[in-house]
Amino acid sequence: MSSMTRYQRVGLGLVIGLLALTALGGIVRVTGSGLACPDWPACYGAVIPSGDFGEFAGYQVWLEWTHRLVAAIMGFIILGYAVVAWRQYRDRTRVWLPAVLSIPLLAIQVVLGGLTVTERLEEAIVTLHLATAMLILMLVAFSWLSTFDWRVVTSDDEAPLGSDSPSQARNYARIALLTAILVYAAVVIGSYVTHVGAGPDAGASVGPGGAACGNNWPFCYGGLFPDGEYAQWNMGHRFLVLFGAIALFAASMGVVMLRPRARGLTFMVHGAMTLYVAQIFIGAAMIWINFDAWARALHLSMGSITWLLVSAAALVAIYRAGGLRAGSQDQANLSPVGTDGSSASLESERNG
Repeated sequence: MSSMTRYQRVGLGLVIGLLALTALGGIVRVTGSGLACPDWPACYGAVIPSGDFGEFAGYQVWLEWTHRLVAAIMGFIILGYAVVAWRQYRDRTRVWLPAVLSIPLLAIQVVLGGLTVTERLEEAIVTLHLATAMLILMLVAFSWLSTFDWRVVTSDDEAPLGSDSPSQARNYARIALLTAILVYAAVVIGSYVTHVGAGPDAGASVGPGGAACGNNWPFCYGGLFPDGEYAQWNMGHRFLVLFGAIALFAASMGVVMLRPRARGLTFMVHGAMTLYVAQIFIGAAMIWINFDAWARALHLSMGSITWLLVSAAALVAIYRAGGLRAGSQDQANLSPVGTDGSSASLESERNG
């Protein structure tokens, strides 16, 4: 941490803050507090709500109000982060571009946040809200990661003995990218499944999509291809989880074969694999114990962290394969922080 620049420390804090915001959003959702502030952007017509909250308990109103407040604060921090990236790292496209791209997504997220209230938690809007949040988290993390120095071998002739050739690195990058896509799909579809059909009056209850297979897991009433739209969405999510697990297992096995070892990349992939396995068991337990709120909130939060680690690993794998090589000016200005957080130049890492 002490070897990081100020921008890197702020970026790390922003990533952690966005994860906390996602967890808070999950708590709002599973406690049925999504409509506790029935208007938007105000809450009961005021900046700070007061008076009779009707059908909602006080804690639900304050949960939703706090979620909005934290989201607004994080939005301004993202804007500031992007401005600094543009001004101080303009010669390093891979640093400023993800940060700047997060701004239009942030605007879309604000609109979707309002629509979740005005459209009374319509399932497609709620799902898009989460999907956009995951993309903003990814872009901020990409900007932060791009300030670090990642080893690149640009031709097979330049690859030292015992190190990756570009073709090997590219193959691994493809696996990592496919894994990230599958995990993202699993997270987003999983969110849709638990909400579809619930309606605005369901409160903290899971929707018909989430309960379509009852307490049956991993099969749906003894089968893999059940009848009914909701049950098919449910099993579709489970198949995505299975495909994601296979891809993540391949990525976990492949990362240990990279030479020289990339400690940061290994940590991301193995950390994601550990969380993913835990997610599978939490998902099963969630079904067996009738979707308790704490299990649903934990499931969403861990899914966000898993997605962050997998998408970050895909980016680093692509960097290592030279797929997003910076220009000569970028190479000259690369941060002296290595993949394990310690000081390491590009040349020393390339030589193993």
